[in-house]
This record gives sequence, C-alpha cells and structure tokens, in this order.
Amino acid sequence: MSQREDGKEVLQEINFRPSGKTPPPGYIENPDAPGQWVKPEYLDWLRETLTGAVQNQTEAAKLDPDVKVLADELAVVHLPEHTVADRKVAEPTRVEIHQSTRLAAYLHRRGWRHHPEHEQVRWVPTPNGPSGDLGLHIERNPDGTWPTPDPEDFYDPEKIVTSQGRDGAWIASHPAGLYAQAPSKARAHAQLLQQLLTKTEEAKASE
Repeated sequence: MSQREDGKEVLQEINFRPSGKTPPPGYIENPDAPGQWVKPEYLDWLRETLTGAVQNQTEAAKLDPDVKVLADELAVVHLPEHTVADRKVAEPTRVEIHQSTRLAAYLHRRGWRHHPEHEQVRWVPTPNGPSGDLGLHIERNPDGTWPTPDPEDFYDPEKIVTSQGRDGAWIASHPAGLYAQAPSKARAHAQLLQQLLTKTEEAKASE
C-alpha cells in the first residue's frame, strides 16, 4: 500500500493499455482479443487448427489429382481488383474456403475440371510474401504465353497508403505486407519506401 497526497491509502494500482495504440512491427491485433498483439502466422495456425485444415490436408494427399488441384485452388481464392465501367468498386482481396476439399470433391462429381487452355488470368504470389499475401494477377500475352512480373510490380510505391493513428503517429502501409511508423507522414512514407527498395533489390538478386 502507498499513501496519496490527500492522506488516503492506495490498495492497488492498475495501469490500463491506452486505446488506439499501434501494434509493434510484424504484429496485428487479435480480433478475438482486442488489445492483444499477435503474429499473423499465429492466427493462420489457430484458424487452420480450429477448422480441421490439418486433417483436410492429410485427406487431400489421398485424393484424385484433379480433385486435389481444384481443392488447392479453392482453399484460398485470390480476387483481383474489381472494376465496373472503368471505375474501381472493390480492392483486391482473398477468400478462404475452409471445406475446400469437400467442395472440390463435390464439384468434381458435378463435372468441373481444370482446363489450362482456357485460363485468361493467373495469380502470382509476392516473392517471399507474408501470410495473407495479396500478390498480383497477370494476363496472357498476345502470343498465348504468360509474362513474368517484374519485382517492382509487387512493390509499387504508388500503392503506399498513409494514415494517422489515435496516438498521433503516422503509419505507412503497403499491400505487400510492409509498413512503417513515424512521428510525421513524410518520414513514415520515406521509411516504407526504403523497405520497398530493399525488397525489390532482394527479389531481383534471387531471379
């Protein structure tokens, strides 16, 4: 116990986490436990465990190859930017289907098959991308071949988004899973830009 200035005794002192605090680098807020910072990989693991995805993967190894290909496609569906009349109405996103193997087996029985010759668009993951990576979508060349994206396409500086948190700090983020925090908007943007340059150089060096 301690003594206050007014003479009263303090039995217990409790400090609460300030609201609006930004997460440390590499962490996100747990949607099921506000105020708790966790790694995205942990949420992915927890989600897979709770939905039986580990068992689903074991069963997938015994599947017909055509069913497995379809199940892999359905497990995480990456949707590109959606436009209507040249106006963007939705950002790129990803949709997880937790019973992808069951759905694939059903669709296979319905007659659905993968025909690569009919592909018009493909999804390409970001080099060394993070969990939940949005990657890029590419379209066929006029001669029917598929282009190889330049690393700069994944780390395009024009995709940087900056916002100010409740604590006054500025946060710059990028769809490739990178972000930087600084006292000023310009400094946050500059720090993230340097990260993008580093990632681009690393990706080009590994080609």
